[in-house]
Amino acid sequence: MLIAAIYFGGLGLIVGSFLNVLVLRRGVMSLHGRSACPSCGKTIWWYDNIPVLSWIMLRGRCRYCGSSISLQYPLVEALTSGLFVAVGLAGFPEYLFSLHAALMTLGALVIVSLLVAITVYDMRHTIIPDEWSYSFGALALCLAFVQAPNIWTVISGPVAAIPLFFLWLVSRGRWMGLGDPKLALGIGWLVGIPLGVIAIFASFIIGSLVLLPLLAYERLVTHKGEVSQASAGLTMKSEVPFGPFLIASCLLFWFAQLYGIALPLSMFGL
Repeated sequence: MLIAAIYFGGLGLIVGSFLNVLVLRRGVMSLHGRSACPSCGKTIWWYDNIPVLSWIMLRGRCRYCGSSISLQYPLVEALTSGLFVAVGLAGFPEYLFSLHAALMTLGALVIVSLLVAITVYDMRHTIIPDEWSYSFGALALCLAFVQAPNIWTVISGPVAAIPLFFLWLVSRGRWMGLGDPKLALGIGWLVGIPLGVIAIFASFIIGSLVLLPLLAYERLVTHKGEVSQASAGLTMKSEVPFGPFLIASCLLFWFAQLYGIALPLSMFGL
């Protein structure tokens, strides 16, 4: 199991490094070509491009011009690595002896990669790329249908997406973007009924737990006149990406399923 953890952790670091490139270059430049410092344009060589380790060794700065390197790079790499280990250990050792289990694990790794990319992109741009969301949904539906080929599997996605679609519809997009219901389709297919719907509602709880303290802090520093130093300008009218909260809730329920962990669902009336 230790060897499996090391293998999936290392693979996750490599994939996480690619996801950073994917997020930063989407719609801006080709994925081909060597990485370069955005400030001085110097090519980044392999020894400065080792996931997490290079950022630590360089102390978060470019070797040539000294400009800061975003903390996003090591965080995405470490997060992807951790999630890959969680997926790999959940399927161990079945995928060593079963092609079906191996393919399911591979599909789960691709899903994790898509969810990490969507999270980071939504946080940067408050937009969820349709092609990533649709890819996640299609793959989640395929994995779910392989395990349970019935009508309930098919409708679990739309059922989970209905609450968010309703919010988008009645608010005409002011409360929520259409990308969130599209993402919810995949969440419903991934965790099924009723967990898909519960995961959607749980995402609002997670969002509240994160945003309310931040809003309280914003009001505090604003009252003290420290806005320029400590405030990020967050208000009740700010456009906040909801995708990361949906994905955090999805991963919580999904990994609970993978590891057979019973969640306290009494708060949802179950």
